[in-house]
Amino acid sequence: LTDLLVAILIFQWLGNGVLAVHYSDEMDINPQDSKSGAEVPVPGFGHVVQIAGGMVRTDQDFKDGFVIDVFSPKARTVVVTQNMTPLGAKFVSGTQGENFVAISNYSYQIKTNDSANDLIAKIEIPFQPQMLDQMNVSSANTFVAVLAPDGRSWVVDDSIRNVHVTQNTTRLIKMTQIDGEYILVGRKEIDTSNIFLQFGNGQTRTVHLAAGIGTQQSEWIDGLRFNVQSDQQMQFNVNLRPGINPGTLPAGTEPLNTYTWVVNSSQPFGKMDVTMSVPFNRAMLAAMRPAGFSPSTMLTVFKRPLNASSGVFLPLLADNQVVKELPEDRIEITKMTQLDGVYVILVTPPKPVGESMFPLSFVLSSSSLRLISLGGLYLIDEQLV
Repeated sequence: LTDLLVAILIFQWLGNGVLAVHYSDEMDINPQDSKSGAEVPVPGFGHVVQIAGGMVRTDQDFKDGFVIDVFSPKARTVVVTQNMTPLGAKFVSGTQGENFVAISNYSYQIKTNDSANDLIAKIEIPFQPQMLDQMNVSSANTFVAVLAPDGRSWVVDDSIRNVHVTQNTTRLIKMTQIDGEYILVGRKEIDTSNIFLQFGNGQTRTVHLAAGIGTQQSEWIDGLRFNVQSDQQMQFNVNLRPGINPGTLPAGTEPLNTYTWVVNSSQPFGKMDVTMSVPFNRAMLAAMRPAGFSPSTMLTVFKRPLNASSGVFLPLLADNQVVKELPEDRIEITKMTQLDGVYVILVTPPKPVGESMFPLSFVLSSSSLRLISLGGLYLIDEQLV
């Protein structure tokens, strides 16, 4: 009889063990169970986790210390997986894009069942202080970055970042949606917060671009910004050149500033994809046009070849220019394929809405230029317009 009782107890113990393993690996995890005193296993990656509705807090830890903290108006589910081959951490936008390293060798991919965008949420990624010390990264220079929609850079947003030193975590707060891919990166700099480049030459004033599919962002002290994807490793600098020769300006235009930006790279003919964002001074335009002004219809970035000895400034990819007014006050130019050149903001006659920025007659009006037709496209002094 004693042997029979022992056998029954062993069978029950084994059965419970199997059930426990089955629950941990297959069943949905509801973090609200922990509030009722139930023993809830910490979910692994790939498990379905329940998000409570009714704006009840769901505060869920994962096995490596990753945390999602959510208030949702309705019940949902979320799955967190690991990407073991994420985009390299050297490709960063939203802040100065050099000297970034990945703190861990994987990223987190979050997916809610309905791509929720009505949440109050934060996420936390843990770090080990000893590892940061070995990597020469301070906790103040850790960032939770999100993969950009085009998949070519990790976007850092300092306005929603929070470093919790006592818990050794870095957070994204003020989130309304959590779907996306996230990684913890560190910047190997002594300085913290926003870091900008100074104009000029020299090691600390040079941008070092890595080769690859990702983009890197660089920003100068006036807000001039480049996002560059390059097939080759390269470096570039930006200098300010005072004084503008009136003979280089197209008829009917005048410079907004008294200087130009001069960009010089180590790969002037390399293959690249560039977005340039040029800041403008609204007060200066108002002073030049006291009767009324409109940055969107009056301001255009023009370009001249580096070290050109003749020829005028030409509109830089006019159809790709977008004037972003307050609060940014920038002119953004996309789909550039070169960095090298001399750039200037010119004030032009107001452009009627819907009209081409610069008809060919305007470009040719101020100077005798060499024109080559390429099936509807034109090369003027070897510049595409």
